[in-house]
Amino acid sequence: MKRIIALLLLLLLLTGCTTAAPAATVPATEPTAAPTETVVLPLPTEEPTEPTEPAREGLTVHFIDVGQADGFLLECDGEYAIIDGGYPEGGEKMVEYMTELGVEELELVVGTHMHGDHIGGLPLILDTYPTETVWSRPITFVNDYVRNFRDAVARQRIPLHVPEVGEVFELGDATITVLGPVKDQYEDLNDTSIVLMVQYGDIRFLFTGDMEMIAETDLLDSGADVKADVLKVGHHGSYSSTGYRLLREVAPTYAVISVGGNNEYRHPHVDPLSRLRDAEVIVYRTDKMYDIVAYTDGTEIEFTWDNTFAQPGIPKV
Repeated sequence: MKRIIALLLLLLLLTGCTTAAPAATVPATEPTAAPTETVVLPLPTEEPTEPTEPAREGLTVHFIDVGQADGFLLECDGEYAIIDGGYPEGGEKMVEYMTELGVEELELVVGTHMHGDHIGGLPLILDTYPTETVWSRPITFVNDYVRNFRDAVARQRIPLHVPEVGEVFELGDATITVLGPVKDQYEDLNDTSIVLMVQYGDIRFLFTGDMEMIAETDLLDSGADVKADVLKVGHHGSYSSTGYRLLREVAPTYAVISVGGNNEYRHPHVDPLSRLRDAEVIVYRTDKMYDIVAYTDGTEIEFTWDNTFAQPGIPKV
C-alpha cells in the first residue's frame, strides 16, 4: 500500500514539473503597401501660335522723325527703299525703326543731294543692310558727310548710280520715277535735289528733297506731270520753296513737313504755310506729330502718327 502511494506521489511530481511547450507564434508581418497606380502625364505641348497675318498689300510711307532733316522709308510687297537718312543720329533712329519692322535688306537707297541732313545717316544704314541700288547726285566736292557716304557705298561693292529724268525703279507693285532735277547744274546745292514721284495704284507721293523755287520753275517748265495726292514739302518748309505755282500743279490733298522742333532756322516759315493754307492742303508735321505713317491700298490714303495730342490740319497763319 505504501508502495502504491509512493508511486502515485512520484507520478504527480513528474507531471507538475513538465510544462506544456508554448504554442508557436506567427511573427506579425509588415502590412504590405497597396500597389501604387502609375499616372502617365501628357507631355507638355507648345503653346498654340497665332497664325501670322499676311503682309498688308499696298504701299506704306514712313516719314520718320529725324529732327531737322529728312528720312523716309518706303515699304511695298515686302520690299523696302530709303529716301535720305538725316544726320548721323538720324541714321541711328532709322536703323532702330527698321529693326523693329524686321527689315533685312534694302532694294534702293536714295541720297537726294549732298547735304549732311540728307546723307549723314546713310553710311550707317548702308553698313547695316545689304542694298541692291544706290542713287545720288554726282559727287563734285568732298567733306566728312560726302566722304563717309562715298566710302559706305564702296563697302557695299555696288556702283553709285546717278539716275536720269524718266528713270523708273520698281518697288514691289509701286513705281519710283525720277522727275528732276531737269538741269545738270545749279548754283544752290538744294536745287540739285533728286525729285521723285512714288506711285501705287491711283495714289501718288511727290518727294522734292530741298528743291527751291528756281528748280521748281524749271521742273514745271519741263512739262513734268507733278500731280500728286501727298507732297513732301521742300526744304523743311523754307520760305524759298513750295511756291504757289508748284502747289497749283501738284494740287495735293495732303502735305508732310519733315522738320525739327524749335530749330535754329525757324522752319517751317510763315510764307509756305500761308501758301499751303490758301491751297487748302491738310498738313502733317514731324516736329508736332513725330513719326508719321501713310498707307495706301491704291485708292485711298490712311495716316497714323505717334503724338496723338497733335492733329493735322490746314495751317492757321
